[in-house]
Amino acid sequence: MSSDLRTRRRIFRRRRKRKSTVASMSMMEHLGELRNRLIVAGLAFVLLSVVAFIFYEPILELFKRPLCEVPPELLGNQGCELTFFKATGGFNFRLKLTALVGLAVASPIWMYEIYAFVTPALTPKEKRYTIPFLATAITLFAVGAVTAYFAMPTGLRFLLQIGGEGLNPLLGAEEYLNFVGFMLLGFAVAFELPLILFFLGLSGAVTLDQLKTQRRVAIVAIAGLAAIVTPSQDPYTLLLLAGPLYLLYEATIVVLRIVMRKKDKAAA
Repeated sequence: MSSDLRTRRRIFRRRRKRKSTVASMSMMEHLGELRNRLIVAGLAFVLLSVVAFIFYEPILELFKRPLCEVPPELLGNQGCELTFFKATGGFNFRLKLTALVGLAVASPIWMYEIYAFVTPALTPKEKRYTIPFLATAITLFAVGAVTAYFAMPTGLRFLLQIGGEGLNPLLGAEEYLNFVGFMLLGFAVAFELPLILFFLGLSGAVTLDQLKTQRRVAIVAIAGLAAIVTPSQDPYTLLLLAGPLYLLYEATIVVLRIVMRKKDKAAA
């Protein structure tokens, strides 16, 4: 009994010390820490963008591969080569492409900086979920981007042939970059939604019963989201996003059920 009492007192002192440390930070100190986190994330983005700028040629080939996989008869005389229509077009395209690569590759770093900024305000129980949360967020982001990359040839094929035989495509470099960037980031962010849903359930904002009984609503919402994110609007690309998202929705229910059972046992 006495040992349990000492353990509780020790835990209480640690919590009180942590809370007093967090509370003692002024608004300016919080803003200073946020500034430092943003500087680190910004420097990582700039550094990786410079590296991507140096290795531009192989990145460009990788970037054009989805377009080059489209049947040649749909591309016309241009083939899978891209064009620009002003003197600075090539330079602007190179800057935008390398910035997109730098943002994507630096995502683990700025996600960690967000985690490190929020961590001091979390309780010990909440901190146990931060590392799995960060690892899962990075993994889902990467899986979403890879899924979009392999879905792009089908989407491009649909878009290039839907206008009919009387239209010949002349693809601008920046327009193609916007299409690829929207697809990659759209898929990557969409794949984060199950993780957000899990933490809403963990916090009690959404119950497990609601997730199980609202499957039809979830299917409609996922299909609508997939239709918005996929610019090609073709059924194949839409299903390639909606299918994994619904499977992740079901996986969220399973994982949340396991975690809530452990939480209820610990509380009992």
